[in-house]
Amino acid sequence: MAVTAFSPVPEKCIKDVFADGVLIGEYTVQCDENVNNTCSGFLAASATAKAIIMSFRGTHGHGELGQEFIDTLTQPPIDFIAGGKVNPFFSNAFNKLWNAGMKDAFLSYKNRHTDYSLWITGHSLGAAMAAIAGGTISKLGYFAPEKTTLYTFGEPRVGNKDYAAAMDRLLPIVYRVIHHHDMVPHLPLKGMLGYFHHKSEVWYNNDMKRGDPYIVCAEDEGSKCSDSEPELIWSVSS
Repeated sequence: MAVTAFSPVPEKCIKDVFADGVLIGEYTVQCDENVNNTCSGFLAASATAKAIIMSFRGTHGHGELGQEFIDTLTQPPIDFIAGGKVNPFFSNAFNKLWNAGMKDAFLSYKNRHTDYSLWITGHSLGAAMAAIAGGTISKLGYFAPEKTTLYTFGEPRVGNKDYAAAMDRLLPIVYRVIHHHDMVPHLPLKGMLGYFHHKSEVWYNNDMKRGDPYIVCAEDEGSKCSDSEPELIWSVSS
């Protein structure tokens, strides 16, 4: 579902995974001052899985990546509704999508399906927005934390230590999946402007093929996972 957020026809990909899957809505907004920089996400559901799926697309093009980098360096982290402070680009991107119809559609659907679970996912920028979505939804009491699962892929550092602690309190089922030497999860650098990862990391120190082994670090910034690698070997991982 994280990959599906990149598709121009997500309903087809949803059906490939869930025979009874339905697309609730797809949402795209302008992320920043550049009209070509867009952020996107979708809501889907499966009656068989009894789940609502919320997925956010990753960074779209070099221009958007550059703007993320500039905003991170030039703008301090801002207050987050669930606690602590977060990256302003990630926060603004999520809130624009949330207020572009995603929130209303989510609340309407979940109120009609009270026995469903919530799965939230995303890759890269989408992972950052997914994390902010999970914290926001839990803090506001929109969904039971024990029925909410947050799975992110290549998630950058989103906020500071207080943010990480708030996420740890609010969401008991969280997995940040990291591939081998992917550079993005190490940005911004740990401690720069206070940035710090929440738990729990799932690190594949390999090609991440089906069945490959992985390490789980069930703490913030686990020293036995990707933080154990020398900085010089990081790479941009797709």
